[in-house]
Amino acid sequence: MLGLTESRIYEFGEFQLDAKSHRLFRRESGEIVQLTPKAVELLLVLVQNKGRVLTKDELLDTVWGNSFVEESNLSQTIFVLRKTLGDNTKEPRFIVTAPNRGYQFIASVTEINSEDKILDASFLPDIHQFEAERSETTNRGQRPNLLFFAVPIVLLLAFGVYWFYPTAKPATLREIRSIAVLPFEDLSVEPNEKYLGLSLADALVNKFTGLKQLTVRPTRTVAKYADSHDDASKIGSDLQVDAVLDGRIQRVGDRVRVSVQLVRTSDNVTIWTENFDDNFTNFLAIQDSISLKVVASLAFSLDDKEREKLNRNGTVNEEAYQEYLLGRFYWNKRTIESLQKAIGHFEQAIQKDPKYALAYTGLADSYQLLPEYNAATTEESFPKAKVAAQKALEIDGELAEAYTSLAYTQAFFEWDWPGAEQSFKRAIDLNPNYATTHQWYAEFLTDMGRFDEAHVQLDRATQIDPVSPIIASAVEASFYDQRKYDDAIAAGRKCIELDANFAYCYVSLGFAYEQKGMNAEAVDSIAKAMTLFGEPVEHATEVKVAFTNGGIRGFWKKRIELVETKPYLKSFPAQGKAFIYARIGDKEKALEWLNKSYQRRERFLTTARITPDFDSLRDDPRFQEMIRKMNFK
Repeated sequence: MLGLTESRIYEFGEFQLDAKSHRLFRRESGEIVQLTPKAVELLLVLVQNKGRVLTKDELLDTVWGNSFVEESNLSQTIFVLRKTLGDNTKEPRFIVTAPNRGYQFIASVTEINSEDKILDASFLPDIHQFEAERSETTNRGQRPNLLFFAVPIVLLLAFGVYWFYPTAKPATLREIRSIAVLPFEDLSVEPNEKYLGLSLADALVNKFTGLKQLTVRPTRTVAKYADSHDDASKIGSDLQVDAVLDGRIQRVGDRVRVSVQLVRTSDNVTIWTENFDDNFTNFLAIQDSISLKVVASLAFSLDDKEREKLNRNGTVNEEAYQEYLLGRFYWNKRTIESLQKAIGHFEQAIQKDPKYALAYTGLADSYQLLPEYNAATTEESFPKAKVAAQKALEIDGELAEAYTSLAYTQAFFEWDWPGAEQSFKRAIDLNPNYATTHQWYAEFLTDMGRFDEAHVQLDRATQIDPVSPIIASAVEASFYDQRKYDDAIAAGRKCIELDANFAYCYVSLGFAYEQKGMNAEAVDSIAKAMTLFGEPVEHATEVKVAFTNGGIRGFWKKRIELVETKPYLKSFPAQGKAFIYARIGDKEKALEWLNKSYQRRERFLTTARITPDFDSLRDDPRFQEMIRKMNFK
């Protein structure tokens, strides 16, 4: 039961804690240990519930009550308590962190009724009696002892220095060169405001990505932590970063508070924490303030170009900015419905501010993803993406994300190889820390057969985002296309370690197993991918049974039967059908579907020139003519 007992003294280690006076003493000397009121209150709650893990929510509710709930205050106060008690985080004597839950007081505690005993130190005066006598003396009109004034003044000064001295430097700051911006916890009441947490994180990632001295994990990597209750330092360790930025958003009426903390992952020390209070209509200004404060806390020295990028928002229209945040929120969900919603919000942002370059980039990104989720054909979607990317560049000619979107369309839809390479290089020049540019450029270079250059780009993408399954799957696919099957298998297994539910991890892995003659493993991997892509479990069962009865050819025959007959697979890529027909030796059908893929300009047709999947068709003049018409040399 949480709560405070007023007439108790608690002894632990070399300390005595008086619940009535809210003071902490050193037992031997009777010295008062300086702590803020909230720190004492938190310590009391922990001590009175010794041996039990108290969740963060329990502690926040008990100690901070009905005020704004701020997890950063809790972690900072825990840090202060540990420092004051001389606790070692590696071998704690008093307070331990329960990962993903909260905190626990572990020391042995002796309870004493304060009516019977105040403190072991006999020379220490009874605080309550001391205060009563002082009051009585003052009331009699006698000249008060200067000590009575000196002690409170000293204490006030001590509390003032402790309380108001910047908490941004609780420990010596070592070099921090990589951070993750976690989705902010959104405590807003209205359900439609829950977009703010992930959207603010995405906006901050976009700002920090342009800094040469800092590597920032992309939003797609941290998005999965939106509902996580893991400790920030644990998440940071998983993401392999030096620090984590997280916080909470709470809106009350027209006011909004954002509580932010920057936590060093090596020792869970809060480097910087602050609250930002403003009108909700000034949310854009809050974002700017947070980014500037983080840069200042890390003591970065920015050049003029970096400073200009950091201050660049693209709009001063708050309504347009809110629409953009909503668009990015839905875009990061990556479903058919969410992508369509994202397009609507980006269009609203553009309507409210036609000069909002980032909104056009969001629109381009959304259109380019639609074909991958069978929500549109490439012929419908990619031209719209190009128009949006070009419009973004008309407004802001130094927007790396816009060049990346343009390059993607040039490479994988228009087959404009020189133009695509020029755009990729321009994007990297403008922002060398944008992982997606390096990943897509590597895929382009792989399709060109420039494998060594491709792996330079993949290595850079991995360096920026080492825990991204998307990048890991790109490494896996590149090895497969180079016919380095052992390397592809190793990369596929690493991809699964990063995210066992990411479907693309199993695709090239299964194909590599097949090329190695490990057909059972191949079937398991491909069946797993089918399920993760959303097909019924019954499909996976059917193809496995077909493999048992007819070997690998029986497996592929059943697979094409499902693709050709099931209504919900009607949008299955033509290039994918050609791949299966080539597997079972039906050359004519394979070429027929390749031609349809060419007419539709499907995204993954660009691999046809180098992939082992079409080796059986390579000598056919019709295949060679298709490759020539795709502008390959």
